[in-house]
This record gives sequence, structure tokens and C-alpha cells, in this order.
Amino acid sequence: MFRKLSMKRVTFLLCILFAIATSFVIADMSGIHGTINPADGAKRIWAISGKNTVSGVPSLGAFSLNVRPGNWKLLIEAAKPYKDVVITNIIVEDGRYTNAGEIKLTKD
Repeated sequence: MFRKLSMKRVTFLLCILFAIATSFVIADMSGIHGTINPADGAKRIWAISGKNTVSGVPSLGAFSLNVRPGNWKLLIEAAKPYKDVVITNIIVEDGRYTNAGEIKLTKD
């Protein structure tokens, strides 16, 4: 009644199931994205909301952080000779990315 499944078929079926499962997770992601000007002016971007903290390193001046829905604060950790920047009240909705826009850094 049941055929013996080959290892190739089992692997293929597991890959399909994994792709389907992760597509639902990715569709519900929320986050914050934006750009830094000048592009090499920031060492790290921090998003802070209550006890939750997420950070990332900008790439060519762009950043994208996966965060939970809520009210977030961004801290841009600047490279010398630029000053750190704090942006408050960034509202992130469930399943959406909030654009923080272009963040211009100023020199000390």
C-alpha cells in the first residue's frame, strides 16, 4: 500500500515544507529601515524599546533591523568625527517596516 520513499524524495519534501513554513514567518516580520549620511559615518545602529534591544551594522549607509511592533528609539553610534544621534517615537506596526528616512550625521 505505501511505497518506500527514497532519500531524495524525503529531502525534497522537507525542503518544500520548510519553504512554506518560513514564508509565513517572513511575511509577518516588522522592522525599521533607513539610511545614514554620510554612508561611512555610523559604526552601529541600535533600536531600543523597553527591555528589548536590537542592533546592526549599516552596509553602504543603509540599515534594516527586524523588531517587534511598538514604540522604538534609534541610537546611531557614530564614527569619529561624527556625533551620535538619537531618534525617538518610531512606531512600528505588525507586519510592516517603518522608514526612518535619511539620518544626517554632524561633525563634533
